[in-house]
Amino acid sequence: MERQTVSLKLDPELWKEAKKKCIDKNTSYSEYVESLIKKDLGKK
Repeated sequence: MERQTVSLKLDPELWKEAKKKCIDKNTSYSEYVESLIKKDLGKK
């Protein structure tokens, strides 16, 4: 599947917490955000 590049505007503190979570989960930011979107949409 081809992936698309997008830009997001986020609260800097929220993004800082998300980056820490990615490090803890040993995942990339893209994978983390994509997994949250899939979860919210009820997709696997």
